[in-house]
Amino acid sequence: MIFKNLLLVVSFFLSAGNAFAWDDVNVGSVITLGRYPQTASEEIKPIEWRVLEIKDNKALLLADKGLDVAPYNTEWEPASWKTCTIRQWLNADFYNKAFNDSEKSRIVITVVNVSDFPEIYKDAAKFNGITNDRIFLLSADEVRKYFKNDDELIVKRTPYADSKDESIGWWLRSRGYSIEDAMISSLSVRVSDMVHVKHVVRPALWVNLN
Repeated sequence: MIFKNLLLVVSFFLSAGNAFAWDDVNVGSVITLGRYPQTASEEIKPIEWRVLEIKDNKALLLADKGLDVAPYNTEWEPASWKTCTIRQWLNADFYNKAFNDSEKSRIVITVVNVSDFPEIYKDAAKFNGITNDRIFLLSADEVRKYFKNDDELIVKRTPYADSKDESIGWWLRSRGYSIEDAMISSLSVRVSDMVHVKHVVRPALWVNLN
């Protein structure tokens, strides 16, 4: 019994040693937050996030690997970040599956200005506007801001994502070259693809560091 209790104490301190202090987070570091299927057998493991920016005691995190595979929009039709199904999935299914209540309390609601559709388009008001998101995708402009060379755009995928599809591009929230396309980062370039095609999902979010 004494030996068993000693093992429990050692295990506790080893686990505590893997924890990190939020106020010690730095740009470029990789931290863990939440849990999601990571293997082909859907084993749940901690999600690794790369810190892209720190501002006003908040940190912008991007999933270090592609976590899942999904279409930008389930139907091939005009779609923007405001109307697409991937936004709904990220802020409902993924959010509730990946984070517990304590982790959710740290995630900041991000105001996203969607203005990809030209005003001359008859339904522009439907697709443009403001969204309030806990989870989002990076925009093409943000990719240009945070990734200094094209090689950094190449993303590894979890075996779980690999088991679902062979796509190598990861979705951005920006509109593509047509109103039925969205932008993806594919290998070392940013290209456009049809919204109903499946690509890797690499979520982003802001968290409080306090």
